[in-house]
Amino acid sequence: GQASHLQKDCKKNTTASTSGQADKKPGTSGRVFAITEGHAANTS
Repeated sequence: GQASHLQKDCKKNTTASTSGQADKKPGTSGRVFAITEGHAANTS
């Protein structure tokens, strides 16, 4: 029962506390990471 309970709390806490940062980080680092991956794939 602990595993599922922790997972639920983790997801809720992550979504709640990350929602503010998610707007800034994923947009920036997410795009940069995708672009970098694409560049690496195209280059090699």
